[in-house]
Amino acid sequence: MRFATRSALPINAACVVANGVREMLASLLGTTVTLRLIEPLIPTSEGWQVVLGDALIYRVAGSVADAALVFARSDAVALVGAAFGEAPAGASTSRTLSTVEHDVLDRMVDEIAVNLGPICGVAERHRARRIDRLEGFETFFELIVDNPVQARIGVAISRDPAIEARAMFSTSHLAAVGLRATAALPLESLTAAQILELKPGAFVRIRSADFSRCRLAIHGRALASGTCGARNGRFAFALRSLCEATPRA
Repeated sequence: MRFATRSALPINAACVVANGVREMLASLLGTTVTLRLIEPLIPTSEGWQVVLGDALIYRVAGSVADAALVFARSDAVALVGAAFGEAPAGASTSRTLSTVEHDVLDRMVDEIAVNLGPICGVAERHRARRIDRLEGFETFFELIVDNPVQARIGVAISRDPAIEARAMFSTSHLAAVGLRATAALPLESLTAAQILELKPGAFVRIRSADFSRCRLAIHGRALASGTCGARNGRFAFALRSLCEATPRA
């Protein structure tokens, strides 16, 4: 199974959740917990079917979005077993949870839900409610517990954050970029015969009126019109007016 679409959920928000869950589990289990984060993605419809399957699902309401905690039954058994101090391989993870174990899992999930604020918004209390099915959710990521027990905690979010359009740079960022400028002046027309006779050393007449029709171009795009001439002993271009921008096709 492959999740093809990457979520817009900031990875740092998911990391804050992961760190909070890790610390909570370490406090609950009384030992060091090793946990990894699988980056947020948007599953396909087939992917959601695999994720949810026969899972235990808890929904958590938030001010920005709703979240859901998803546990495969084998992972739920492993986490509850760790809470009771059972060795990782000491019990079968294929069985169903007892009533007492369900209560323990419910309390554990409530403690996990406390850490969901960064992804679903602030709430007075992130209470988890067990539900039978989950529909309409968009984003999903996993917290993989490697030690002291191996288990996965799925986190689903009801909507993927909208990507805000932001001005990432201004013209000031381009201020030091060098651009090739060309000053050119149009001459009187030449006949085909005159063009064929051109050779090194030939002279082409420039009339005084031609100097007032000079054009300034940047990388081939006309920028301004003006007059070419000399000022303080140097050739110069006196800008008269800016050219209107030509829209690109």
